[in-house]
Formats: sequence, C-alpha cells, structure tokens
Amino acid sequence: MNEMRQVQQKSKAFIEGITCNDKLSQNHIMLLMDLKLSGSMRITDISERFFITAGAATSMCDKLEEQNLICRIRTKEDRRVVMVELTSIGEEKLKTIFKRFSSEKLRTIAGVLKQVNVLMSKIID
Repeated sequence: MNEMRQVQQKSKAFIEGITCNDKLSQNHIMLLMDLKLSGSMRITDISERFFITAGAATSMCDKLEEQNLICRIRTKEDRRVVMVELTSIGEEKLKTIFKRFSSEKLRTIAGVLKQVNVLMSKIID
C-alpha cells in the first residue's frame, strides 16, 4: 500500500508540475491531452472520462472554447451529437505545457508509465 501511495503522490506531483502557473485546471489540461490522443470526443465521453455530469463537462468545455483551445462540431448524421476537438491554439498550448520538461525527461517518464501500465494490466485484467 505504501508503494501505491507513493506512486500516486509522484503522479500527482508530475501533473502539478505540468499545470503549475497555468490558468487552466488539471482537468482542463487532461482534457486537452485526451483530445490530442483521441482526435475528438462527445460531451458524454468527457463526462464518463472525468466522472462528472454532462452539464459539468459542458461547463468545462465552455471555458476551453472561450480561450479558443477547443471547438464544438455538430455531426452531419445527427445534429444533436456535438463533437469536441482540439484547435491549433489548443495544440500549441499543449506544446507549451510540455516544453517545461526536457525531451529526455519526457521519454523517461513515458517509458516508466508504460511499464507501470503493463504491470497493472497484468494484475487487474
């Protein structure tokens, strides 16, 4: 349990390092990263990902849209479905955030997180 607690604390410290001195919350930045990885998400996907209501996810997106970091796009198939996508300004914001770390440090962190993920999958799956 001690190791799990320490990993959680270090993960939290890393996220705080990414988000320090930023106007955006950790969840806002995590959403930008999720959008970078997935390409687009529905509000319901966002609410499920962050364990929040659809209204809270909409509010989260409102703040990011006000800063032109994301945009909302209605699908042609069903106009009720709204997809959220990262804008070029959002892409630049992510690059700026990660410039706080050297490329070598980011590669090391990614490698360690990949190993932890593989090991956790063996335990949980």
